[in-house]
Amino acid sequence: MNRQRTAHLRCTATAAIAFWLFASAAVPAQTTSIRIRERDRSTPPTQSGNPRLPEERVGNPVLEQWSLSAVKVKPPKKLAVHDLVTIIVREQRKYESDGALETKKQFDLRTTVNAFLKPDDGLLGASTFPNGRPNIDFKNQSNVKNESDKEREDKLTTRITAQVLDIKPNGNLLLEARAEISFDEEVSVITMSGVARSQDITADNTVLSTQLADKCIVVNNGGAVHDGSARGWITKLLDAVRPF
Repeated sequence: MNRQRTAHLRCTATAAIAFWLFASAAVPAQTTSIRIRERDRSTPPTQSGNPRLPEERVGNPVLEQWSLSAVKVKPPKKLAVHDLVTIIVREQRKYESDGALETKKQFDLRTTVNAFLKPDDGLLGASTFPNGRPNIDFKNQSNVKNESDKEREDKLTTRITAQVLDIKPNGNLLLEARAEISFDEEVSVITMSGVARSQDITADNTVLSTQLADKCIVVNNGGAVHDGSARGWITKLLDAVRPF
């Protein structure tokens, strides 16, 4: 009987210790979650005059607080109007076109005048055509064959800093950038605009040009090299008229 009572007391003590350990481990996590909710409720609203991106909670705060191996996730960068964002431009375009045209035309015209009016003593009579009847014999044949091959490849790789012009209600950013690069007599002016998602902005404050919507890139070049490779006005006139 004493052995049974001793075993029963040991089981009861073990269960009590296990329950106490489980309760003590669960209380900090519950308290931490309540604190997080209170912080969310106490966050003041942003002013309408200077809109900012909506705050997003990243990671697991409970795990980061109580785990020794957890790595704290860096929160996304909060951007406001007139902030600067670097756009990494990587644009590549390749265009190929083949065309062929073959035209054959043949035209034959033959006609003969058998009779014609002729004035005779104030009256109209028939002409006798003493030198032969007038006739027309026309024949035209043309063959046209054209072939054209066109291939073009453009590549633009650069970095340009844009300014946040507007922040949409869903957090999207309206970006606009302009850069002027000058080397000796060569001048390049690059203008760019587009809409980027706030979550596409990386931690180092950059975004790829391929991630922009409503993208518009304009590159204007000027200088000796551009002037030397440009078409003359006669070439432009011939290309516009296309006489052949």
